[in-house]
Amino acid sequence: MPANDIESEAANWLIRLERDPSAQLRADFSAWVAGDPRNHAAFIRLEETWSRADILKRLRPLDGAVDEQVLNNFARPAPGPDLPRKRKPPLLVVIAVLLGFVGAATGIVVSRSGWRVYETDFGGFQRVALADGSIAMLNTDSAIRARMSSGRRQIVLDRGEALFTVAHDARRPFDVAAGDTVVRAVGTVFAVRLRDARQVDVIVTEGRVAIDPPDDSSDSKLPQPPGAPVTTTVAPGETVSVKAHRLHVQKIDTEHVTHKLAWTQGRIWFDRATLAEAVAEFNRYNRRQLVIDDPGIAGLPLGGAFDATGLDSFVAALRTLGVRAVATRSETSDPASEVISLVGAASHP
Repeated sequence: MPANDIESEAANWLIRLERDPSAQLRADFSAWVAGDPRNHAAFIRLEETWSRADILKRLRPLDGAVDEQVLNNFARPAPGPDLPRKRKPPLLVVIAVLLGFVGAATGIVVSRSGWRVYETDFGGFQRVALADGSIAMLNTDSAIRARMSSGRRQIVLDRGEALFTVAHDARRPFDVAAGDTVVRAVGTVFAVRLRDARQVDVIVTEGRVAIDPPDDSSDSKLPQPPGAPVTTTVAPGETVSVKAHRLHVQKIDTEHVTHKLAWTQGRIWFDRATLAEAVAEFNRYNRRQLVIDDPGIAGLPLGGAFDATGLDSFVAALRTLGVRAVATRSETSDPASEVISLVGAASHP
C-alpha cells in the first residue's frame, strides 16, 4: 500500500478511536496494526502530531471528544454571493490537518544521501517511528542517523543513548553503529549507549543481537575497523560493554534491566552507585551542572529512583546524607549556567 494511503488510514483510526473507544473497535485497530509494521509507525507519528500541534488541540474540547461543529466551521469557507455553502466531511479535514503537520512535528533533517537525522537536547526525550515500522526512543542529548534501503536498515548513534524496538524483517538486517562497534538485529528490543568513542554499552530485552557482525553488504557505510572482535551474540537479559575492542558480557535480572531503562520513563535509577557516578548521570540530563568539590564524598554510596531533570530534588535528598550544595553562576545571567558544588557538611558549615 502506498505511504500516503497508510497515513490516511492512520488518521482515520485516530479519529475513530477518539469517538468510540469500544473494545470491539480496539480489537479491529489491533488487527490493522498487526497487518503491516508501517501501520503502527504511521499511527504513532500522527498520534504525536495530534497531541503536540496547538491548532489541533483547539479543535478538541476539554472532555476529549471531537466537536464536529467546530470542525465543520473550520472546513467551510465563508459564504459569498456566488459561492454556495458546501459542507466538507469533518474527518477529511482532520486527516488533512494531521498530514499537513506530521512532517513538522517529527523534527528531522533529511540529507541528500538519504540519511534522516533525529536528535534531542539536554533533558529531552523523543520517540521516533522509523520508515520500516521500527521504533527508536532517544534519551537526553542523543542523536541518530537512519537510512533504509532494500537490502539493509542502517542506524548510526552519533551521541547519547537509544532504545530500539526492531520490526521483524529477515531480509534486511538492522545495524546500529556506535563508535567503532556495530550491533545487528532482525526483530529485537535492545538499547545502545555511546559513552565515548571507545566504549559502547548494549542491553538486550527481547530477541538476540550480534556484536560486530561481518559486513556482507556492498553499500555499507558503517565502520568495520581492522582488528574488530569476533562476532558475539547477546541474549535477552544480558548486557555487554565494548571497550577498545574488548567485550564484557554480563547477565542481569529483569529488575536491573528495568532500572537501567528507567530513562524511558523520565527517571534515573541508581543501584549501589557512588555519588560521583550519580553526579555524572545527572549532568547528562541538565544544563545546570553538579561538581564534587570535596573528594571525601565522591565515593558516598546511594541508591533509588529520581526524576532525571529534578536536580533540586536530588540535591535536597543529598542533605539527608550530610552533603551540602553551594550554587555559583558564571558572568552571564543565564540560569542554565549555574554550577552546583557539592561538599561534605564539615567542609561548609
